[in-house]
Amino acid sequence: MNDLVLRTIGAGGRPGSKVATIICDLVVKGGELGELEEYEIPDPENRDPKAPPIKRTRMPRQWLDRLARAIETGAIERLSTARIVEILLQGPL
Repeated sequence: MNDLVLRTIGAGGRPGSKVATIICDLVVKGGELGELEEYEIPDPENRDPKAPPIKRTRMPRQWLDRLARAIETGAIERLSTARIVEILLQGPL
């Protein structure tokens, strides 16, 4: 995860809580829109090397980069959580 995002969450307070909420909202809305990245992992319960992998989804890393940019530019303080999520889902800041 981006260092600035982690530091902001770790610092707590209103900015940290807002960034954590933005991440949660990004995952929920991104999932609804089918924008999460798919990846596969070996099944940890199955030792058979021919067993099919387990499919998972995750938040794209570029969303964290965009969120860091929002922190750097002060958008976190100026814009609502919903507006930031909307912008981050659209593309780079």
